Amino acid sequence: MVVPTDPGLMRTLALMGGYTIQQREIEYRKTLDSMIPDILWGAKPANVSLFSSLNPNLPRRVYKLQFDAAPKPGVSRQLLIDVKFGPGPIDGSIFVNTCASVDSNLSTFDHAARIQELARSRIPQLVPRVIRVGVFDSPEGDLDYIVTEHMPDTVTLDKVWASLPPETQSKLMDQLAAAIELLRSGLVIDRAALDSKLDAIDFSGGADYTANPDLAVPTAQVDCPSDDVFPRPLGHCPQLVLIRALLAKYANDARAARHHPPAGDFRDGADGSFSIGFATNGIVGSVDFTAEEFHEVAHSMAVCHMDLEPRNILIKTVELPANSPGGKNRKELKLVGIVSWQKATLAPFAMERGLKDALLGCQFNHDYSWYRLFVDRTQHLIPPSDGHAMILIVMMAIRIASRAPDCSHTNMVHQEEWIRKEKLKLALVRSGWVRKPGHENHKSGSDREYREMGNAIMRRFVAEMAESIPTHPHNPLAGFPGYPS
Repeated sequence: MVVPTDPGLMRTLALMGGYTIQQREIEYRKTLDSMIPDILWGAKPANVSLFSSLNPNLPRRVYKLQFDAAPKPGVSRQLLIDVKFGPGPIDGSIFVNTCASVDSNLSTFDHAARIQELARSRIPQLVPRVIRVGVFDSPEGDLDYIVTEHMPDTVTLDKVWASLPPETQSKLMDQLAAAIELLRSGLVIDRAALDSKLDAIDFSGGADYTANPDLAVPTAQVDCPSDDVFPRPLGHCPQLVLIRALLAKYANDARAARHHPPAGDFRDGADGSFSIGFATNGIVGSVDFTAEEFHEVAHSMAVCHMDLEPRNILIKTVELPANSPGGKNRKELKLVGIVSWQKATLAPFAMERGLKDALLGCQFNHDYSWYRLFVDRTQHLIPPSDGHAMILIVMMAIRIASRAPDCSHTNMVHQEEWIRKEKLKLALVRSGWVRKPGHENHKSGSDREYREMGNAIMRRFVAEMAESIPTHPHNPLAGFPGYPS
């Protein structure tokens, strides 16, 4: 759902849900205070501060914990804890990293946390360490949580991106592209060896935090027996099973509403071929992978963050030596961290890029200058074969096919209006979204303009909802523009 920035509109949405945001914050903080000593070896933080939430109406919060002394040897005195105080909705705007675990006691953060540690083994200077992951048994029910190191003295890139000169933007994107290349440098995969190493990471609190987990694995590709977490289509190796599951999960999560069926008809050939058929919302036909194409794509699996947006990139000002003897030291912005790995998984990079194409224009993915630079600087990371181009097509087709005509979801409305305002069209598959002819020099709207666009969308949504609610003297919607008197 689009998140309004109008405080009054935000309060109205909360009241529609039967609560106030302030009331929720008090309840969440009380629960958090009971969790911390149990999770962090009895340690109590000297200070707890709430991080700003993208959507305060969702039951999920991130807090910074500051300790006077390390809670345990090797553990930082500054930590972040991300807690899910309730289930998140299907809203047509997210990508969940993998199928739900068959182990009901496993935290929903667990899979991505292990991928985050794998990423940290490749780019340790940019990825914060995962300290603990688990499920806390509270009176309100089971609460998923993840504790990671906090990277101090940094700022998220979204706070300054629009104000940076093109040269600085270019340098920062080059640094990010270099980090992505390092993540791909160990194109895994002896999957059995890797899975064994990942499963051995101790997130229960008993790890030796003065040492790093051993995640070195052979680089040779070896097809190994599946662990049968996913059903094995005839003729498919484990990598194929995984990528098929990722596409199926994406199709499921792209639904605009829970009662809608997933977009696409997934069909497995006896020879290892694979196809996805579409017959909805203007998308008719199928994307067909030969066995060779699908194998080639599946064997290019690497660590993918799946949400590389400015809000998840940390930067700081660093001092550089002078260009010449006697000169002054220079100051420059530098990429110093990549955070929010909760959607991370092993996937072909084409899937990560394709997700960017599919979600461009959604409320928190609406900076075209970032998108364009990202696409241009990472083109070389997508192999030239047809199979990878078809992954890009599939990611976009699933998104479009999920826009059910009977459900004008606010995030999809936001995306369509934003694309119109930005004068964009889909070009050749690998080029993604480009300006329409004659609008190459179009200037993007300001952040303020797009915030107001989101508010307008939500006002229409609330007014439509109000029409279906009976008039009542204590109804919080009474008096709202569009509410029937």
